[in-house]
Amino acid sequence: MLLQSLTLENIGVYRGQQTVIFSTDERRPVTLIGGRNGTGKTSLLDSIPLVLYGSRARRILNGASYPEYLKSLVHHQERSASIALKFDRAEGGRQVQYVVKRTWKRTSRGKATDQLFVSTDNDERPDLVATWPEFVESIMPMAVADLTIFNGEKIESLADPASSTQVLKSGLYGLLGLNLVERLRDDLQNYRRRIAKTTKSQQTEELAEELALAEARLAEAQEEETAAQQACANAEGAKSDLENQLDKARDKLARAGGGLLAGRDNLHRQLVEANASADAVERELFQLVAGDLPLALVPDLLKLVVSAGEQLETHRLAEHTLSAMAERDGRIEEQLVSALGLGESDEGLIRDLLRTDLDSMHQPGPPNFKPTQECTSGARELLHRGIYELQTTAKRLTNELYDHSTNADGLEGLLTAVPDAGRIAPSVQLVATAEAELRAAEKSLEQAQLLASDALRRVEQAQRDADSIAHRVLDAGAGDRNAARITREVSAADEVLSTFAHRMVGKHLGRISKEINTALTTLLHKQDLVAGVSIEPQDLSISLVDSKGQPVDGQKLSAGERQIMATAVLWGLSRCTGMTLPTVIDTPVGRLDRSHRSNFIERYFPNASRQVVLLSTDEEIVGDLLQRLSPHIGVKYCLEFDDEEACTLIEMGYFDE
Repeated sequence: MLLQSLTLENIGVYRGQQTVIFSTDERRPVTLIGGRNGTGKTSLLDSIPLVLYGSRARRILNGASYPEYLKSLVHHQERSASIALKFDRAEGGRQVQYVVKRTWKRTSRGKATDQLFVSTDNDERPDLVATWPEFVESIMPMAVADLTIFNGEKIESLADPASSTQVLKSGLYGLLGLNLVERLRDDLQNYRRRIAKTTKSQQTEELAEELALAEARLAEAQEEETAAQQACANAEGAKSDLENQLDKARDKLARAGGGLLAGRDNLHRQLVEANASADAVERELFQLVAGDLPLALVPDLLKLVVSAGEQLETHRLAEHTLSAMAERDGRIEEQLVSALGLGESDEGLIRDLLRTDLDSMHQPGPPNFKPTQECTSGARELLHRGIYELQTTAKRLTNELYDHSTNADGLEGLLTAVPDAGRIAPSVQLVATAEAELRAAEKSLEQAQLLASDALRRVEQAQRDADSIAHRVLDAGAGDRNAARITREVSAADEVLSTFAHRMVGKHLGRISKEINTALTTLLHKQDLVAGVSIEPQDLSISLVDSKGQPVDGQKLSAGERQIMATAVLWGLSRCTGMTLPTVIDTPVGRLDRSHRSNFIERYFPNASRQVVLLSTDEEIVGDLLQRLSPHIGVKYCLEFDDEEACTLIEMGYFDE
């Protein structure tokens, strides 16, 4: 099954027709839908099982009757609503396009009834409408749909061994078709009890009275179990409503500046640190400016200083050389006159000759100004390397000063926006009240689940008691050939069905365990606490184990770890279906810490199935997580709530795009 599109008309917060077209690109299988709390993500999630299974989609009804549920879905300004799901399915070597549509209206009595329409390749199919429950079970069994369409925040309870065992049993029996076997076994026991009632003998009359009492106790236990399940569903619905109320209260508090008020002291601390950092950088810049940095503005003048210094050095060297040569010429003149005994005229001639030669030598003139040697060396050093280093340091310090100043300005703006505590006190109180009510609802749900479990155990015990008495009735009437035959055949058939179910489970349990453990290893970034799961073949109970094979208490797991455990169970089971089915997840990483979110983004979502639909809040798949998932995203939508029209619009793009 490959989803093509989902169209909602007047469903919940959606007014008019709103359509999502899903990505079908195998290289980019993810359709990412962003929506803040209260914009209709859950309505999108629940619409798929609703349009496929109708009144049988008990998970989304939360204990309400189907007509009342349909009525509650109609947009408050409208009287009719509809959901249409378009998908492709491979049949006979070609792709067949299905359109499944449910429509309903509010009646004058306030209730609603739905109509189902099915078409394939644009041809109406009333034959499929007539047999739709059976047909949809063949292409996407409801037990399997619960493995691939779920709310990421609400599955963490499956990490509890009792809850995960029930999910595993339901999913496994759905995969293997063993639900039918269970129904057959129940029907056999019911049939045996009916036959036992018709068996007449002196001995069976007393047992018949016991059987009647046992069946009365069974009926009473079943009524109590139904009531307990209804109470459980009501508690779950109340908890869900309170979660939504809490989300809205937190959003309202956030819009009023509650987050800023809570972080005011931290903002003050950050502002002091930013100003201190800016002052320190500013002092460094002042020192730089007070030093040689201004000379970087006049490189030509520095070159003149170096040139003048070099010219002055050359001039001084020439003067020193000429002075030394004059002294040498004097000594030569004296030695010649003394050695040769020359007269005054010859002495004058030699003196003039040497002076003329000395005067003929070139002597460079002095520069226009005479820099010191230290000044010349400093200018030369600045030209060769100092200016670049000064400019680099100045640029770095300027950027740092800008960053610190900008940060300080932003923090001052946030502090200015911090609301008065008294002004948002009602919003704070609203959140506190919602949190307290949610905690109470969670305790009520936990108590309701315990009562439901107890009621179920009483039903099972009453069932066993009634079956045992029925068996004794038939044994007592063994003289009746028909009763004896029924006893033998029912017992034999029940044993065959039990053996068949046990062998089917045993045959596939190894693969399922392997898939669940593989999924768990993929999702966990470390296996310090939980290394895998162990499944008991007899009752399908799941135990968490550490790296040494020792059991781990599921209650010790964090909320994020519980979600990972539950996701691993669902992913492992879904990989065993052998079906190409979409994976649709609401609030996919809400309870996970950053490292586990990264694992989900990189390892789970791109590989969860051939087609993945993610419904994310504005605090989940954003920033670097969005960038990492982007190569796998084929389509992006954003749910925008229109305050004036009080409805949600489905728009292309994502948050702030």
